[in-house]
Formats: sequence, structure tokens, C-alpha cells
Amino acid sequence: MSSTQIQEERYLDIINQFAVGLLNQSTIKETLWSVIDNVVSKLDFYDCAIYLLDEDKEHLIQVASQAYKDKEPRNTNATFIKMGTGIVGKVAQEKQSRITNDTSQSEDYITDDQWRFSEITVPIIHENELIGIIDSEHPEKDFFQPIHLNILTTIASMVAIKVVQARHLENLAAREKSFDLIYSSTNDLIFLMEVEPNDSFRCVSVNRAFLELTNKKRGDVVGKTIDDIWDAERSATIKSYYREAIETKKPITYQIKFRTGNNIVIVETKVTPVFDHRGRCTNLSGISRDITTAEAVRSELGYEREKYQTLFSKANDAIFILKDDLIIECNDRTTEIFGRDREGLIGYAPHELSPQVQPDGKTSDRRMDQDNFQWVHTKKDGSYFTADVTLSRYHFKNEEYTQAIVRDVSERIKAEEVLRASEKRYRTIFENSLDGIYKSTPEGRFVEVSPALVAMLGYDSEEELLSINIKKDLYFKEEDRFKHSNQYRLKKKNGDEIWVEDHGFYQYDGEGKVIFHQGILRDVTAKNQKQMELENLLNMTSDQNKRLQNFAHIVSHNIRSHSANLTSLVSFMEMTKDEAEKQKMFQMLKSSTGQLEETIMNLNEIITVNQNLNKPIEQRNLMEEVEKTLQILNDEILESGVKIAVDIPEDLVLPIIPAYLDSILLNLLSNAIKYRRSEVKSEIKIQAKAIQGKVQIEISDNGMGIDMDAHGDKIFGMYKTFHQNEDARGFGLYITKNQIETMKGKILVDSKVNRGTTFTVYFNEER
Repeated sequence: MSSTQIQEERYLDIINQFAVGLLNQSTIKETLWSVIDNVVSKLDFYDCAIYLLDEDKEHLIQVASQAYKDKEPRNTNATFIKMGTGIVGKVAQEKQSRITNDTSQSEDYITDDQWRFSEITVPIIHENELIGIIDSEHPEKDFFQPIHLNILTTIASMVAIKVVQARHLENLAAREKSFDLIYSSTNDLIFLMEVEPNDSFRCVSVNRAFLELTNKKRGDVVGKTIDDIWDAERSATIKSYYREAIETKKPITYQIKFRTGNNIVIVETKVTPVFDHRGRCTNLSGISRDITTAEAVRSELGYEREKYQTLFSKANDAIFILKDDLIIECNDRTTEIFGRDREGLIGYAPHELSPQVQPDGKTSDRRMDQDNFQWVHTKKDGSYFTADVTLSRYHFKNEEYTQAIVRDVSERIKAEEVLRASEKRYRTIFENSLDGIYKSTPEGRFVEVSPALVAMLGYDSEEELLSINIKKDLYFKEEDRFKHSNQYRLKKKNGDEIWVEDHGFYQYDGEGKVIFHQGILRDVTAKNQKQMELENLLNMTSDQNKRLQNFAHIVSHNIRSHSANLTSLVSFMEMTKDEAEKQKMFQMLKSSTGQLEETIMNLNEIITVNQNLNKPIEQRNLMEEVEKTLQILNDEILESGVKIAVDIPEDLVLPIIPAYLDSILLNLLSNAIKYRRSEVKSEIKIQAKAIQGKVQIEISDNGMGIDMDAHGDKIFGMYKTFHQNEDARGFGLYITKNQIETMKGKILVDSKVNRGTTFTVYFNEER
């Protein structure tokens, strides 16, 4: 044989080896690695690479390659070649094999790791569909011969068949795995029935879900007939559906109910008949689904439809359905609001039930893109009404519909207009009122204040007043706010006091909790001052009136007594002839005249006190005033041996009428000396202290004392005496009390016979 024949026979033997080798491969990966290994080793090629077309059929992916120098086939980093690019891409696009004898002369050649001068490229094709490329390069020019092309083409054909078979096997395995997974994990019930003679159906297989839902064991179902599995009634029903599927040669769907435990279950089953090549039904495959919940939902949906229909027909708003901008359905309320019957609504467009132009100046026939808007409609009688409109678009059976809900808001708009007018009037009053208007929170913050209130409280701006803490910055004492029902003190920005009259009310939320306090504040400082002045004047007038009445009584009583006594004495003197008797009468007349003069002087002193009611008040140091009085009484103190103890703060100052204080101290101290007890060492204590702005003076002695039970209500009366002293006139305490009260003070007495007396004088009592 020639060398060519020998070579051809060798190549045929190689192809046979390739074919045998491919038979032993089961996966695509094994097949491809076997090919490149044999190509390199048996054909003495320098290298070999196989590319497979990707799913998008846009790129070729290198999945296996081997060079002559490699001992083992090697995995490579995935190389992507775009269809039509380079020699490999061009061959793939054209599906035509190619030998490139000198790559340096080919513009399609793309250099790999190094330049090789020969390249053979063969497409892997199955039923005219490109699967991939077998490619080999060689460093020598003109290395590849036609015989090489024939061998690679044959090998490519075998590879194509093997790849397609492997892919089928892989897909089948994947489907079987997927089916097994679905069969075992699905919640649907899957079963296979074998059709036996004599109208008998025997279970061949069931999945887990079937056993769980029916609450049966596999041995109770597999290998058993329908009659064994179900009760007679259900068995008969199921067999009738099976026969119908076999007769019609079509799948059939049916529903059955059965009890499992304490529950009633509804399942929907689809049974498909399976026929052999002779047309005989051999099996029935079935899949069932628990639709208990779905049935409940359908029932609920029916209830919801009925409820929606009730709402639609009984709603207080007009509801109508639009299709192609025409009303096709409406509820009863629509006819009421529009004042039209159904015939006057169905088939009309909304703009035909509206004025030509809306309040915004635009025509009513425009299409509204908003879902919520306000619109003016026309009633049958021609009157207008304003409505809030809500549109909802939806699709049903591939048709678009619009639901419109129309609410007549004419009355609401009128009410809003009235409210706006009321608010405008309120704002006018708020801005121009002479009284302060406010709104505040329970936490003590203003949320709204009028200009008058800002000015009343001496702040520079509304913002400044809104920023303050009411409890801290406005109240002198927070409790003042609650001591008075509607009048209390406030502190202005500069610290001055202002009296206000508050007419307010609380605003509550839905739970009865106070959220705001609103009211009007009126400045009544000047009014209160005038009121106090008036009250002082009335008190003074009343006091003077009482003093006048008392004075008139004294004058009437005392002068009348002396006048009657003098008249009697004069009559006696005129009647008697005895000179001695007359002389006696004259002495009595002289005594009565002296008593009358004393009475007139006492009355004059009372008049002097009353006339000095408005004498100016002066600040005097009490200690100095007491020392001055003690100096006046110094001779009497020394003569009587009375011990004087003084306890008065040196800085104690009080506002008084100086002459009155001198008289008061002189009267009280001289009385304490005068009415001492001879059998004991006499002591007089003078104490004073300031208590909350008031001055309290106590003058105590251990003298004779007064029987309070017998004389307690007469102590400060005129001409009231309680001891047998010859010089006691009963006039000093009366004058002292009047002087103290003239200075808005008061005097109290506590006394016990033979124990002593304490007079307590309070100054500033009413100031």
C-alpha cells in the first residue's frame, strides 16, 4: 500500500477509536475533554479547543482546551468570542469549515498567547443548528491538510450527536428530579390509577400531600381499588367521572367533599386518561387541590358583592358608573341629588348635567385627569349644586370603566362661607379690640395674642409675648390666678403690677381633656384704684357719721345734764332768802360751771381728733418716740419706783401721725404708772416687732388690772372708769382708741384683776 493509503487507514482507525471512546462518555464535559485529548494525542495536533454557542446565540464560550505540551487536559478561564469575530467567529457565523494555511495573511486571525501560522476550524452542527466549534492551531505554515479537515468534520458530527444526546439526558434528569421534587413537596394531591377490567380502578401511586389531607396511610391506598379507599357514595361518584374521562378521551374536572377528622374538606380534581398505542386506556393520572378555603372565599366574595350592592343602592352619596364617558348605571341617591329620574341620567355624559363653564372658567366638557376635584352640576329644574367628586378607574373583561362618587357639598360651602365671614369679623374684633384677647395652652404658652394684649402687658411684639412662659413671667404668684374668680394680678414686662378682669373659657378635646384656654383680658387697674378710693371715702364718711352721731349724743347728754343742774341751782338761789344758803348754792354753781367747762374741753378734744383724720403720715423711729415719752414721764417714774423694760428693734420704723403716737404712748404709759399696786414692785414692759409689714406694740404692767367680765365691753367708752382714783376721768382710752383707728390701726386689751394689764396696738392693719 502507498503511504497515503496507510495514512488514510490510520485516520479511519482513529475515527473508530473516537467513536468507541464517545460511546463510553455520558456527560457533555466528559465528551468534550475526551475529544480534545484524542485530537492532540492521536492526530499529533499542537493544540485543540472546543467552543460552545451560548443560549443567546451571540457568543462562543471556550469550554475545553489542551496543548501538545500539556500532560493533562486543562480548564481555562472562560474565553468569549463574539459571533462573526475572528476566524472562529466567522466559521460559526457561516457554518463553513476553514483551513488557514498562513494566518499572517488573514485579517480575521486573532493572536492568542503567541502567533501560530496554521489554523483549522470546524463547526459542530446538528440538524443545521450550530452547537459549537472545534479549533486547532499549529506553529507551522501549511500544516493542516484536507484529510485533517475530513477527520475533524467527522469527529464534529459525532460530537454534535453526543452533545445533543447528553443535553437531552441532562434535561430529562432535571425534569425527573423536578417532578420528584414537586411530587413529594407540592401541597396538591397527586395520584395514578390503573384501569382494570370489569370497571375497576386500582391505585398505583399517591404523594405525601394526598395521604396527609385524607388522613390515610400509604398501605390503605396504594394497591387498593376505589371501592376500598372511599365509601360507596363517593366511590360511585368518582367512578362515574373516571368513565366519562375515558369515554370522551379528555381530561375532566370535578369536586367532592369528604370528612377528615372533625373537618369537612372540599377538593377539586382533574383526571387525565392515558392511552396505549392500541388506543386502550391503561391509566388515569390525577391531581387534586384543597379548595375548602377558596370556596369559603368565594362565598365571602358573594357576600361582599351583595354588601357592595346594598351600599351602592343605599349610599348617601350619588354613585354612578361611566363607560366611554357615558353614565351606564347609577344608584337611587343619584336621582335624588340630580333631581332627575334614571332616564334623565343613563346615557348622558357628566358635562351634559353641568353648566357650560365651571367656576374656574374652563368648560365642563374637558376630561378630568385628577381623581378628586370639585364640580358644579345642574339639576333638572336648572338650579346648580356644588359637589365633591371622586373617580376610580378599573378594568373588567378588558373594558375600562370609571366609578364616580358625587357628594353634594352646597350646604357645607354655605356654612364655610358663613364661617369665613364670622372669622373675618372675629379677626377685625381681634385686631382692633381695646381689650386683650388670647388663646393659651395648659402648659402656660400663648398660641394667639391680640395687639391690645401685647400693648397692655408692655411687650414689644406679638412674637415676644408668644415666647414667654405665662406661669413664670406673668404671675407674681401662680396661686393668685385661682384665688379670684375673674380678677387677678399680672406682671408687665417691666415688672409693674396690673390688675386684669378675665372672661374666658376652656376648650376640650374628644376625651374631655383641656387643650386651650381662650378669653378676654380687660385692664381694671385704674378702675380698681378708683373703687378703692371710693370705698375709703365711704368708710371715712361712715366713720365720721358714726363719730358725729356719737358726738351729738355726748353733747345732748352731757350739756343737757349740766344745763339742767345749773338751771336748778339758779332757781334755788332765787327762791332762798338765806345768805348762807345762797353762798352754798353759789359754790355748787361754780363747781357745776367748772364741770361744764371740762366737758366742753373734752368735746373740743374729740373734735380735734376728728378734724385731724387727713393729717399727713410720717415715718418715725419707734424707739426714739418711746424714749421721748419716757423722758416726759421721768419724774413720775422716779417717784413711783416703777421698773421700765424696753424691747424694741432700733431700726423699727412705722408710718404714723406723730402727735397721735405721742398721745397714745403717753396715755398708755401714764395709766400703767397710775394704776399700779402698792404692795408689789411695779414693772412695765414695752415690746414691739414687725410681722409681715405690720407693727405690733405691747405695753404690759403688773398693776391693778380690770375685771374683763364686768367691764370688757366698756373699756374704750367715754367717761368709763374702773378704779376709785380721784383723777380718773374715763376719757383717755376713748381718745387713744380714736387716734389709733384714725391711723388705720386697732387696739386690744387683756387684763386680770390684781395681775396686770396688756394693751396690744397694731399699726398698718389696713394698709
